[in-house]
Amino acid sequence: MRMWLSTCLLACLVVHPMGLPAADTSAAPVIARGDRHFPPYEFLNADGQPDGFNVDLLKAISARLEMNVDIGLDAWETVLEDLASGDIQLATGMIRSAQRENTFEFSISHAGVFYCLFVRRGSPIKSIEDAGGKAILVHARAYSHDWLQARRITDRIMPVSSPRKALQLLAEGRHDAAIIERLSALDLMRELGIDTIVMAGPPLVCAPYAFAVRKGDDRLLAKLNEGIHLMHQSGVYEDLYRKWFSVADAHARRMAMVRSGLFVLAAMAGVAAAIFVWNLLLKKTVRRRTAALMQSERRFHELCDLLPQTVFETDSSGRLSFLNRSGFDMMGLDPQSISDGIHLSDLLPGETDFHAWALDGHLGGKACVVSGPDKDPFPALFYATPVLSGGRHAGLRGLLVDITFQKELENQVLASQKMEALGQLAGGVAHDFSNIVTGISAYAQLIARRPQDADAVANSAEKILTGCDRGTDLVRHFLATAGRRKPERQRVRLGRVVSEVFNLIQPTCGPAVAFDNAVGGEDDAVWAEPALVFQVLMNLCVNSAQAMAGSGGTLTVGLMADPSNGQTSSAGPLQRVLYVADTGPGIDPDLKDRIFEPFFTTRGKTSGTGIGLFVVGQALSDMGGDIRVESEPGKGATFIVILPAAPSPGNGVDAKEAT
Repeated sequence: MRMWLSTCLLACLVVHPMGLPAADTSAAPVIARGDRHFPPYEFLNADGQPDGFNVDLLKAISARLEMNVDIGLDAWETVLEDLASGDIQLATGMIRSAQRENTFEFSISHAGVFYCLFVRRGSPIKSIEDAGGKAILVHARAYSHDWLQARRITDRIMPVSSPRKALQLLAEGRHDAAIIERLSALDLMRELGIDTIVMAGPPLVCAPYAFAVRKGDDRLLAKLNEGIHLMHQSGVYEDLYRKWFSVADAHARRMAMVRSGLFVLAAMAGVAAAIFVWNLLLKKTVRRRTAALMQSERRFHELCDLLPQTVFETDSSGRLSFLNRSGFDMMGLDPQSISDGIHLSDLLPGETDFHAWALDGHLGGKACVVSGPDKDPFPALFYATPVLSGGRHAGLRGLLVDITFQKELENQVLASQKMEALGQLAGGVAHDFSNIVTGISAYAQLIARRPQDADAVANSAEKILTGCDRGTDLVRHFLATAGRRKPERQRVRLGRVVSEVFNLIQPTCGPAVAFDNAVGGEDDAVWAEPALVFQVLMNLCVNSAQAMAGSGGTLTVGLMADPSNGQTSSAGPLQRVLYVADTGPGIDPDLKDRIFEPFFTTRGKTSGTGIGLFVVGQALSDMGGDIRVESEPGKGATFIVILPAAPSPGNGVDAKEAT
């Protein structure tokens, strides 16, 4: 609907003036004036007559509509003042703007003008953004003047009487830039022979250009619109446009072609220079990289020669193609051997699967024996990775590490471990024999004191014989530990062993320490080796008695009422739980985790060996038992011993009981 109304309105504007009677050529002429300094739109020619596109277009319209028009050109400021005051009726060309529409009315635009920024060649100003604060020339009261004032780009606006004047001042080096209509500037520079001024950046604005009349002169405006329409229909407009603007466009095209040609030549020269420079840089780069490659290769050979290991490389047939200095020394070879084609398999007798081994991706070393022509065989580790070329196996690259020194160290460590184990064994034997001998010595002293008491002598002699039996059992145990015989397990009554231990150590402790054997009943049998049970209880009781030697106290050995009490043991569900408790000073919490370490003691080297509790732990481990300790400072200590319970005689097990 809106489009239909617009079409009807345009038809009315076109048709209505055509219905008006033709003007009488004898009537008062319409006074039309234009800018005499705005080529090619309007200007005074060499004869001083009005000329240009606007003048010819107005003449053609006047002839078609039989209008009487007086055309003249003057200074632009005078034209604006005369049209505003009514001294003239028509401006032959004026840029349309919102500000000017308050005073004048405009016809259909008959052209578009492009205002551009012009600077001297070499100026740092490349666009309007660079012109902030600069001195800019404009045509006084022209559209460029209004446009620059409205945008406040600079406060140094330099109005002049014409675009010609602006170009002349700019070419003379005065001021920084000028804003001029593009075609007008090109026409004037061609006329004045100025080639030191160039356009900076894209056009600033494209403004509509039209005839202008006073506000309210609708009759004249309608005729002008009708005339422009008729000029388009008849083709006169296109002819006039080509006449006046083709010259300027051709000049612009020639200048563009010249600039393009210069750009192409400059680009070609730049490409040629770049190729030349690139060639020089390429040669320099090749020389530098060649030198770097040679240096890298030299560094590689030097580093390889510094390595104490053998670095080697073979071809696909297994022949050595590279060997470092250590390799020559290790194998007893010389460089000529490589040239003669010695194979890797010649140096590693009996090894034939190196290629397959390397291809399988093994990262660890392969143990082998190396034998050079003039070298005795020595152990080594073989490391290798396949060399691939084009996806095919091309050889091996790897290391040979002489491990003769490592083997010697390994033998020394084994010997040291054997000596350490022997020392621990000897320490255990000495410690346990010391406990037994102490008891025997005490009973021998009792006999010496009362030789006339036959009963006392017989009782002490019996205790001495028991101690000797335990010593014999201890020897058998250590022989079993050394692999001389198999350990013998049997039913062991814990109450009897506790009594034997108390009988041996009680004479050595004096009256300050009381002994309480709380093991009783028929459920005290364990399945173990008697010597080990005696060894465990002897060490635990001696330690507890010694802890109470200064202050006195009570040593109690008994069975826990609930066998499942305490931590789970590796002994299994059938077990006996024995405790050895004293009322001594207790154990420091920081030391509880260390008391079972070998040779750890808190009593000094003169009164303790630190082997007793270590032997206890080892003995219980051999019997499938376990031990733990509960203690608080000042509240004594309790050692909880877990041992396998002895099966009943009716289970088909040899349940021989120790005596």
